[in-house]
Parts: sequence; C-alpha cells; structure tokens
Amino acid sequence: MCGICGFYDINGKSDLNSNINSLRLMNNKLSHRGPDAEGYYHKENIFLGHKRLSIIDLDKRSNQPFLSSDKKKILVFNGEIYNFLEIKKELNKKDVNFETTGDTEVLIKSYEQWGFEMLKKIDGMFSFAIIDLEKKIFFCGRDHFGQKPFFYYLKDDLFAFSSELTSLIQHPKISRKANVNNILNYFHYDSFVGDQTPLNFVYKLEPSEYLIFNYDKNSLIKKKYWEIKYGNEKIKEDFSENFFEIFSNSIKKHLISDVPVALYLSGGLDSTSIATVAKRQLQVSNLKAFNLKFGNKSFDEDHYTNLVAKELNLDLETFQISEDNIKTSSFNLIESLDEPLSDPGYLAIGMISKFVKGSNYKVVISGDGGDELFGGYEPFLKYKYFKIINNSRFFLNFFKFIEKINFNESFDYMGLSYKFRVFMRGFKGPNANDLYNARWLSSYLNSEIRQLINYPVLGISQIDESDTSQYLTELLNNYKNDIEKLFIQYQRNYLPNLICSHTDKANMRFSIEARSPFLNKELFNYVNSFNRSELLSKLKSKKPLRDFIIKNNMPSIAKAKKKGFTVPIALWINQYLKDEIKTLLSNEFKKLYKFINFDYFENILNDHFTFKKNNYKKIWSLYVLLKWMKKNEILY
Repeated sequence: MCGICGFYDINGKSDLNSNINSLRLMNNKLSHRGPDAEGYYHKENIFLGHKRLSIIDLDKRSNQPFLSSDKKKILVFNGEIYNFLEIKKELNKKDVNFETTGDTEVLIKSYEQWGFEMLKKIDGMFSFAIIDLEKKIFFCGRDHFGQKPFFYYLKDDLFAFSSELTSLIQHPKISRKANVNNILNYFHYDSFVGDQTPLNFVYKLEPSEYLIFNYDKNSLIKKKYWEIKYGNEKIKEDFSENFFEIFSNSIKKHLISDVPVALYLSGGLDSTSIATVAKRQLQVSNLKAFNLKFGNKSFDEDHYTNLVAKELNLDLETFQISEDNIKTSSFNLIESLDEPLSDPGYLAIGMISKFVKGSNYKVVISGDGGDELFGGYEPFLKYKYFKIINNSRFFLNFFKFIEKINFNESFDYMGLSYKFRVFMRGFKGPNANDLYNARWLSSYLNSEIRQLINYPVLGISQIDESDTSQYLTELLNNYKNDIEKLFIQYQRNYLPNLICSHTDKANMRFSIEARSPFLNKELFNYVNSFNRSELLSKLKSKKPLRDFIIKNNMPSIAKAKKKGFTVPIALWINQYLKDEIKTLLSNEFKKLYKFINFDYFENILNDHFTFKKNNYKKIWSLYVLLKWMKKNEILY
C-alpha cells in the first residue's frame, strides 16, 4: 500500500527545477500513505513520485518507482495483487525470472508478458501507472471495485495523476476552480460519484477501468476491463459450499503479509464470518481483533464482539472514544480529507484506525462488500413495501397524512420516526419506482438543493430531477428487474463511491492497509450468477452467512439486527461539535460562499438543535464541503 503521483509536461516548457519542485510537493502530500520509503523518477518530460508502506518484501529492492530489466518500463503502484504468487508461477513457466519476492515486480512483468490483457489476470486492490517508453504511453489502471483511488488531470500542456486530490492540486498548473455541477450532485449523493471530482478538468478512473495516455500524440482513451453481470441460475444445494470455498481462498490470500495482520470485528455477519473462516478453517492462530465503541447503546456492538471473541478464542481489544477526544478527532479527520465525503462512517473508521496504528499494526482485514454482495442493507427488505404503497392511491395518501403529523425525530441509531421520514422521501419526485433508493440515501433532494443554492451567484440555471439523477439513470439503463436495479446501485455506486472511499481515506490517514476479502471478482461473479431474489429471504438477508454462523455456534450473532459501523453524529452535532458547526453561519463563511442560502441552512440547523428533525445528513454534507473548500482555497 502506497501513494503514487506523477505528470507529463507535454510541451516541455517548464524548467527542470520547477518540475522537480512540483513533483516533490505532490509526493509530500502522500507521506501518510507511505511513511517507510520514497522514490522519484524523471526522464525528459516524465516525472514520477512514490511513497511506500512496506507490507510484502520489506527489502528496499521493491521500492518504487520500479524499473523493468531493460529500463524501458517504469511502474508506480498502490495496493496489493492477491494472486501474485499464482501469476509468478505462470510466468516462471515462461522462463521469466524474478529478483524480488513481492507483487510489484510481478505486476510490471505481467505487463511485459501480456500487455493490457494483464488486467484480466490480476486480482487485488490497486491503482497503478506504467510508463512504456517504447510505446510512448502512460498505462494506468484501477481495481475492480474501486478500493484504491486514482485522480487525473488533462488540459492544455499537462497530464498529471495522483492517489489523492490534494496531492494533485499541488501542481501549479492545475486550477482550483470548482465544478459547480458536480458539487450539486455531491449534495445528493454525499460523494463525488463516477469519474466526477469537485474541480474542473480533474477526473477519477472508475472501478474496472484503465486509461492510455499517448504522450506522443497527446491523446487519452479509457476502457472497461470487467463488468458486474447478473445471471438467473437457481440456488442449488451446493451453493454455500462453493461460496465458502471461494471465500476461504480469498481470505487466505488477503492474509498474506510480511507484517502482522489484524481484524476489524464489529460483531456483524461479515466480520464474524471472516473471523470464523480464519480461525476454524485456515487455523490462523495469531489474528488480533479490534472494536470501537462510543458509549451509546444504540450504536455500540461490543456485546456481540465479546461473544464472537469468546467463541473463537480471539484476542480482542475494544477501544472507546472518550468525550474529550470526540471533537479533536472528528475535526482532524475532516481536515485530512483529500476530497469532500460526507459519510460519517469515515469518522468511525478513522477513529479505530488511529487506535490500531497505536498498536503497531499496518494491515487490517475489513468486512466491506458483504452487504453489497448479499443485499444486507435495509432497502433490500423494504423496497417491496415501497412499491405496494407507491402503486396504491389509498396507501400513499394515508402515509402522506401520517407524515404531516409533527413529532420529534429520534437521534438514536436508525430510530423509527427518523426511518419513517427517510422512507417517505422516496415518494418525493418523478420516477419514484427507480429513484426511491437514491432519495433514501441522499442528504438533499432536488427540491432541497434548489432551496440551498443561490443559482444567480453561480451563473447557472436551477437543476431539475434529471440533472442529479443522470448518473444513476445511466447505471440502471440496462436493467429491468427491480431487484437487479437495487443491487447495481449498491455494487456500482454505494460500494465504490462511499464504502471503498471512506475505508481507503480513513485507514491511509494512519498508514494502514485495509483489505476486504468479500471484494473478490471470482466471489462476485459466482454469487451474481444466481437469481438475486432467491438470495433474499422474506425477513432476513444474507442467509448463507447466517446459516454458517449458526453452524459455528453463534446463533445470537446470526439473529441480530444489522448495524452499520458509524458514529452517533446526530447527537454529536448537538453536543461536542455544535460550536464548530455554527461557524458555518459566521460572516466569514457567508462572504466566502455566497452561493449558499444560509437563511435556509439556518432553519435546518435550528430544527436539529431543538431535536425537531434529525438533519444530520444535510448539516454534515455542507460542513464537510465548505471546510474542504476553505482549506484548499477552492474558487467557484
């Protein structure tokens, strides 16, 4: 796990010292991603930087930028290739020799052997850039699920890339002008989705995507090398057996490391399944587990983690964030964001990763991907009820009548009154049968964005529903089945744009590599080949995992209600974070960001501060964005 950056000075107009200084500025912003070593490369107009976090083959021979034997290919690489040992054996049979024991050399020699087709062979989490001096190209790729980030810029006389946006914009030629349309989408999706970023002319490689920048012709093309596809096979008796064979193999590969490996244990189905396979099938004896609690019963899961630890004989350490540290830890994490991301799960992971870092671990195993693979989120159970209500005038009018009743909303974890209001958001706007889930997840509906934004200040017209829904509509275009549409939203939107993003950003903030065994292409190909509806029981999702946990003598874990790993941000906003949040209403912010209707936002705050409405998503979304814009001097 590392940080990568680089650029190509297309016209070669900048002097060498300026380019080297720009590269160092970019690379230094990635120090937290790779504190163990740094490296640089430049040849003519090519400039590359690398920060290394040493996990496999700790020797300096695997430092980067890594050059091929003939010095004609140069690699900077962030991540892990989990099947590198199998690929290495295959290359050995072709008389390819190796000088290192890590995956970096395997990656560059895979390119030498198979070219772009190497992406169809490798399995891992990665982003990389290979510069081929003979073909005069940058070949850059991102992993199947979007676990590792890749930002890039192309305009006029510069092509540049980096693992982080705040690293990229250290290059003086990159404008810090906001892309206002993307920011409007951020208010709806809580992140910058797809290839979008907050800035003009800056993009992201999407999951399963690669680009080729030909610096001789000054041209760039992008292509997909893998797609999520759904089949309609019926679930067979050997489904679980086959699943756990693939899953166990994935966990085994994820545990390969030359440094100790820990586990994030929440007490939920995903992390418990990983722990059970590791301890009872793979016989891992030295797996340390960590858990975080907040002192709030509706959020804490330490009761379940203690049960799992006792049953599996796990060495478990539980950390509780103290009240004195909540404010400092929260704001430090927000300050370190390289792009706005308003998911409070980022805070939770950041807080536990800081603790794990203090325990001298570099690698942790995470349960990311289990919910997306098996439909573990609540919408997979309630979407049918939504459809019934939406297609019945009587039921719809009845629920709208209930909605008009003024009652204070719960600030506990997914309290009933709060869940009811979120549920009703699905009916607000056209095309509800497709967009209901996006509205459930959103911070601001389109009608609310129109009230939040002073459009004349931005010089653009008001958005309508099609503006913010375009990204999602394009995702759903090729799917007619309701359940497939729901799965694709979580597997291709929610997973990369929020889950993978917050896991990478929070862990790398403290130089920790987080690995997710569920995020395995073979596993997704297998499970997705079956009828999606059959994977969901009437009242419970993730049946194969529940059955597995019950067989391993933990029925209470299997029967427990799902809890997402997040912080009690709604309560914190009214307590420890209140004074800081109120700074958004200061004259300083009002003068800097006139495109925001602060009178409207003040009403949102007042309803939250008086416990009338749980508006944490709206508040946190704007706070994260404006703090990021101010720190990075973003113009609009």
